[in-house]
Amino acid sequence: MIDTRVNPLQSDIANFRIPVASRTALTFNALALCVIAAAALLPVALVLYWGLVDRQDILAMTGISSDALGVVTPVRRLLAAGIGIVGVAPLIWGLVRLRRCFSEFAQGRPFSARGIGGLRDFAAGIGLGIITKALSFSALTVLLSWHAPAGMRQLSVQISSDMLLMTLFAATIAALAWAMEKAAILAEENSQFV
Repeated sequence: MIDTRVNPLQSDIANFRIPVASRTALTFNALALCVIAAAALLPVALVLYWGLVDRQDILAMTGISSDALGVVTPVRRLLAAGIGIVGVAPLIWGLVRLRRCFSEFAQGRPFSARGIGGLRDFAAGIGLGIITKALSFSALTVLLSWHAPAGMRQLSVQISSDMLLMTLFAATIAALAWAMEKAAILAEENSQFV
C-alpha cells in the first residue's frame, strides 16, 4: 500500500545513501567549497573593479556618452559597486544554496530534500540574477549620467545573448531539479509496496 500522507522528500528515500567513492566525494566537496568561494569573492571583485576601472572602460561598458558621464568620483564608484552587488545578489544566494546540493551528493544522498532544494534554488538564483542584472544595468546608467546637463541624462536597457543563454541554463537546472524530485517521489512509492 502507498501511504499518501507521507511527504516523499521527508521519508526514508530522502535519507537513503548510495556508496560514493572517496574521489567522487572529494570532488563534490571541492565543488561545494568553490561555490562558496565564488559567492564570497563576487562582491569583493565588484568593489575592486569599480575602484580601479578607468573612464574609457566605463564608457565602453555602459554606452554612456562622454559628456553625460562627467567626473567619476569615489562616491559614484562606491554607489556603482553597490548597484552591481544588488545585481548579483540572487546569484550569490543561488551559489550558497548550491553548496548544500554538492554536500548532499558527497554524502551519497542525491534524493535528499536539502540537495534537491539547493539545486532548485540555484536555478532560481540564476533566473532572478538575470532580471536583477538587467535592472541594475539600467540603474547604473542613470546613476552615472545623473549629474549630466539637462537633456543628457541617460537610461539604457541591456539584453544580451549571454542573458538568454543563462535563462536556458537556469531552465535546464530547474528541470533537472524537478526530475530529481519526481524520481524521489516514485522511489518512495515503489519502496512502500509489500
